[in-house]
Amino acid sequence: MYSVCTLIEKIIIAVRIVLKICYYKIKYGKRISFGKNIKFRKRFIINISKDGFVKIGDNCFFNNDCSINAHKEIVIGNNNLFGENVKIYDHNHIFNDKNIDMKKNFIERKIFIGDNNWFGSNCIILSKANIESYNVFSPNTCINEKIDSGNIVSYDIKLIKKKINYK
Repeated sequence: MYSVCTLIEKIIIAVRIVLKICYYKIKYGKRISFGKNIKFRKRFIINISKDGFVKIGDNCFFNNDCSINAHKEIVIGNNNLFGENVKIYDHNHIFNDKNIDMKKNFIERKIFIGDNNWFGSNCIILSKANIESYNVFSPNTCINEKIDSGNIVSYDIKLIKKKINYK
């Protein structure tokens, strides 16, 4: 009985993934590209603006509560593993100009993620991230720069406060 239930559960999960991929392909058309054997768990979300583009390579896995948010372009290579609650944003609010509405104005920069990277839970990948292959990112790491291949990247937890220099 247990094996029958397990089989039914695996079928339901596979159907759910196929339906969600179809939904995203219908919703975003040519602005999204999926490789083969993509897997994701509950509450996986993709948001793409009218000028944005997302490409996900083969054999990627997204755990619960991951999201991808593209205003410009996000390219994810093959065989990447995303822990729970990993967030990817290729844009950031412009906050240092009091004359503009920060809710509607963004700085947008392409994100590139190579192959065979592992992102621990709660990682945040921000605009300007250019991540080569074969890296491991500790939980709670924020990435917004170039990371060469073959690193273990962790976040040094300390509170840093800086004054905003308004224009």
